[in-house]
Amino acid sequence: MEKDGIGFRIRVYTKERGIRILKENVTLAQYQVNHPDAIQISKPPCIATLEKWSNDCGCKAIDGCWVEPDGQCEHGQPSWLLALNFI
Repeated sequence: MEKDGIGFRIRVYTKERGIRILKENVTLAQYQVNHPDAIQISKPPCIATLEKWSNDCGCKAIDGCWVEPDGQCEHGQPSWLLALNFI
């Protein structure tokens, strides 16, 4: 969750919709009624971090696993580069 000046907001990821920030007062459980595969994610990494990972020939997936830049982890979650549509 991230404090945005109004309240705490939740970031989620789904394969169909990508990364979304939920509206204030919408819970993850409420969102999952219509999007059951939604998972809560942390704040995306900055560009400098993504560049460093790319130079290391890898990238973290949205759940923290180490993967190839254009890959998915063993849990089926994409790399941050894929989730952010950079590749």
